[in-house]
Amino acid sequence: MKEYLLLLRGGKLAASKTEAENKAEMQAWGAYMGGLNQKGQFVGGLPLVGGGKTVSASGTNHEAVTSAKEGIVGGYLVIKAGSLDEAAQIAAACPHVTNEGNVEVREIAPMPAM
Repeated sequence: MKEYLLLLRGGKLAASKTEAENKAEMQAWGAYMGGLNQKGQFVGGLPLVGGGKTVSASGTNHEAVTSAKEGIVGGYLVIKAGSLDEAAQIAAACPHVTNEGNVEVREIAPMPAM
């Protein structure tokens, strides 16, 4: 099994939803994460705090760069899957997708021996 990074972008903010909508989303997340754990597919992941900085050779920007079209990266998951297609299927079931967000799926390259 390979490891994949799921970048959670965009989505409706909790403050813009009703209490019932937020509760339903949290229940969906619990079921989703429980399923990943049960299948041995969950490696790690957390939500991210808003803001951030982008660092490059030309200096540091005070805000993380993001595409307005794609949305801000609000969290990440690391999962195990047999292929990119399988990882994309796992991402498609993520509650973030039904919350008007999108999930970028990237294979994590193994680190060569040093």
